[in-house]
Amino acid sequence: MDLNLTPAEEAFRQEIRSWFAQNLPQEWKMAQVRALPEDDAAAVLRKWQLKLGEAGWLGLSWPVEYGGRGGTLMEQAIYLTEGHYADAPLPLDWVGLRLLGPTLMDVGTPELRARYLNPVVSGQMVWCQGFSEPNAGSDLAGLQTRAVLDGDHYVANGHKIWSTTAQYSDWCMLLARTNPDVPKHKGITMFTVDMKSPGVTVRPIKQIAATSEFNEIFFDNVRIPRDNVIGGVDNGWGVAMRALTYERGLYTMINQAKYRTSWQEMVDHARNTRGPGGPRIEDPRVREHLAQSYADIELMRLTNLRYITRYLRGIQPAEESSLMKLHWAMTEQRLYDLGMALGGPAALSMPGSPQPLCDGSWNLYYFQSRSVTIYGGTTDIQRNLIAERIYGLPR
Repeated sequence: MDLNLTPAEEAFRQEIRSWFAQNLPQEWKMAQVRALPEDDAAAVLRKWQLKLGEAGWLGLSWPVEYGGRGGTLMEQAIYLTEGHYADAPLPLDWVGLRLLGPTLMDVGTPELRARYLNPVVSGQMVWCQGFSEPNAGSDLAGLQTRAVLDGDHYVANGHKIWSTTAQYSDWCMLLARTNPDVPKHKGITMFTVDMKSPGVTVRPIKQIAATSEFNEIFFDNVRIPRDNVIGGVDNGWGVAMRALTYERGLYTMINQAKYRTSWQEMVDHARNTRGPGGPRIEDPRVREHLAQSYADIELMRLTNLRYITRYLRGIQPAEESSLMKLHWAMTEQRLYDLGMALGGPAALSMPGSPQPLCDGSWNLYYFQSRSVTIYGGTTDIQRNLIAERIYGLPR
């Protein structure tokens, strides 16, 4: 097995590295964006997203017929990791790029593809998810938001929660119950909903990290054109499961790069600080935890390469994406638990504080990591999927 880049892939890495160096303004780098008020940060991310779209990077691995560059998934992975190392922020519209676009390419009608794919890949749209509800998170099939057909429209009523960037979104991927008289998995439909529609209300949720990444969305008699259905009426459960495999899959490459950067910062910090018995890097407990995190991150890298290989062989993502989600969620929490322990009182500094440890990122990532074992399918749900669908264990 050869884990090295091919000459063509290495040339591509140099190309994208050079592009970031020439086109990413210093004030748009993540270290600066992180310190901005949320609305200002979102405005920067929109501008950066448009710049990426104009250069064709947003659709790097999308097929040419859908407005992409037709690049390989390995090139997509290189782009993501090099963007991290350049301290480039991610585009604001991760839902449209990661979930909606691939899902429409798989199951969308020609009309929906023509309507949405080009604006997404050019960076002109921002999307959010309307999946989870206050009483239907882990049991997503138990959702109660209703959509009732009324002539040429469905009328939606309900309440969604934990919708990332909904306060800045133009459109929503909405799951709603369209048939209450069949088993709960079978009566759900996925819609596209204009967030400017009358009756849509968004309420940001203030989180422990002092940000409002997540939101509630209320739908009060919202009229949705009937041709805004993705994947067929009452077929939304299968469409949603397909979309979630994309959320849990390839984009974990950027998580792996982030973790490796943080891990190296922690090693350097341990070398340059002293505990009661000498340099902290010589403490066996510190070394043990650093070694465990290194192994977790390296395993994540290798698993990602195997995942990409399956794609390149034409195998669609399936249950193995649950393995990926479970591994990176646990890796992230263990890593930033370690960072907070190593940083001590200095790790409590948030971005923008006087002399924050590593720009406050350990603190920020630590609080954000509390949610990673919940969103995209909880850890317990992932374990059940792995047990049942990979190992064939009984329910």
